[in-house]
Amino acid sequence: MLKLLSSAAHSFLRPTAVRPVASISSFRPFSSSKKDVEEEAVESVKEAAVAENAPEIPDIPDSEENEITPVVKIPYSTKAFSSYNLDKYPFYVEREWWKKGARMTFWATWRQLRDVKRRELIKETGATRMRMRALKWNTVLPQAIRDEAADYMDNMPKYSHPKLVLNMCMFTGRQRGKIKPYRVNRHIFRRMADHAQLSGVQRAMWN
Repeated sequence: MLKLLSSAAHSFLRPTAVRPVASISSFRPFSSSKKDVEEEAVESVKEAAVAENAPEIPDIPDSEENEITPVVKIPYSTKAFSSYNLDKYPFYVEREWWKKGARMTFWATWRQLRDVKRRELIKETGATRMRMRALKWNTVLPQAIRDEAADYMDNMPKYSHPKLVLNMCMFTGRQRGKIKPYRVNRHIFRRMADHAQLSGVQRAMWN
């Protein structure tokens, strides 16, 4: 019994040769009839002939690689929707022009969209501004270096200053009456608290 188990384990652990896979198209369902086998052989011969006669892809120079390819416009139809999988759940499409406000805006107001753009600019230039500010107000450094840092800060983009960021309600864009920890104004805060939609908030009740 032990001899049989050891031989079975040895055959199971023995490495086997792995056949390389040519392509996904080579996988076909099992066919038992002779006619199906002949058809599969004819198809494989045709695929090999097409692969041999395929034109070679020319080398693209570096100047042509950087060129922007034109956008192909597809007419509005159910076929176009199914080709881009737009007819499947969750039926939501990310539109960059919608977030940036080319025709309409993803945000509550245009003022809120401008504030988002300021925040993005501060994210890019905030670290540099902080370093230049440290050089500008450092009294140990020579005056020439401090003046150069000050000139660099003066030439930075206009809306890259952190004080220009506006804290507003994320639902309505209202700048007054904000509940800061929740980033909503007092009207939205009360309505959401009444419907138990805010974590850790309970309406005060007394007899």
